[in-house]
Amino acid sequence: MFASLIDMLANKSILRAFRHRNFVIVELSSWLSGAGVWFYRIGLQYMTWDLTHSGWWLGIVALAEALPGILIAPIAGTLADRHDRLKMARIVQFAIMVVTALLAALTLADLVDIYLLTFFAVIHGLAAGFWTPVRMAIGPNLVPREDLSSAIALHSTLFNLGRFVGPALAAPILVIWGAGMVFAANAAAYLVFLVALFFVELVNPDKRAAAGRSMFAHLQEGFGYVIRHSAIKYLFLNMTVSSVLLRAYMELLPGLSETVFGHDPKEGVAVMVSAAGLGAIVAGPLIGNLTRVETILRAYWIAIFCSLVFLTLFITRSDFWFAAGCVVFLSMSQVGINIAGQVIVQSTVQGDLRGRVMSLWGLLNRSGPAVGALLIGGVSGYYGFQWPLLAGAGFSAAVIVFAFTRHKSIRQALTG
Repeated sequence: MFASLIDMLANKSILRAFRHRNFVIVELSSWLSGAGVWFYRIGLQYMTWDLTHSGWWLGIVALAEALPGILIAPIAGTLADRHDRLKMARIVQFAIMVVTALLAALTLADLVDIYLLTFFAVIHGLAAGFWTPVRMAIGPNLVPREDLSSAIALHSTLFNLGRFVGPALAAPILVIWGAGMVFAANAAAYLVFLVALFFVELVNPDKRAAAGRSMFAHLQEGFGYVIRHSAIKYLFLNMTVSSVLLRAYMELLPGLSETVFGHDPKEGVAVMVSAAGLGAIVAGPLIGNLTRVETILRAYWIAIFCSLVFLTLFITRSDFWFAAGCVVFLSMSQVGINIAGQVIVQSTVQGDLRGRVMSLWGLLNRSGPAVGALLIGGVSGYYGFQWPLLAGAGFSAAVIVFAFTRHKSIRQALTG
């Protein structure tokens, strides 16, 4: 009985990717790094609000961190297809660690104002813009193809476990020692991950992009593949509106906590981010145990419509704890969208195009909320946060319904 249970967990459940040594090393060390990312984000958001008390500045700093990724991600994806992804990962992690450590030192010395903070957001975003395509491209190189859905779901689950635990740990550090120590803890987590990357090798490498072609030609090929693919183009369309308009609330949490829900941002942001992490943890196993494309696609559509419902409930009430409960289910839906969509795309894309295509996916996933935060934060001074977020949900619903009308052709393209 126990032998069959152990065999089922090891070989047929979401845990099956843990059979692979390199995946285990990367995921366990990156879990600490992922928790540290939320230290950085909470520290960045809190310092921005504390220095300005402006929704506009929250949007500016969020975009300042995301904009370099928007510009650099396609190039980084092309480099990931043309060069050694593991070496590139080590270099990028070192750069992110150095930037975060320097920000920590200057913050502890009380030398940071809103303009210097914005500058560091740009530099950090530049380094992270190289990291996202490499991380997304390297994942399938750590496991066999049949364990890809498990690997993606486990990565998301562990990352979001850090998203749940990270804010809970960051909150007391922020209250007792301030944002400088929050940034310092993040830099230490990056160091651990950097060391771990020197004990990893790629066991399922993709064919590299054809040599002898220009960077522009490779970029054009990646964009063209996404636009022409009869299924992937609709997944990218949905990803665009859901990232920009349905997830922007995460970048505006200090303002929402204080002005909409009447809660101290120091506590409110940590609670909301932890609630989002809790929902995300649940989403990973739900999607990771699915194997058939048709089932994953069905889960994708359910998740994307649920995200519309829970965002509407979240923003139409002023009760803080009700909103925190909505965030659990909202995050579960949004992470379900990302995992299911990513599994479908990763399983479909050509190996020598993976870096370029997934760089665009990562660009939307990471930078979209910041763009939305700038738009919504910009008008929040006139209309508050609630009506702009509701308008974004309404526009997203129209786009998503349009894409859903192509459901049959999408399914045929994927199964064919």
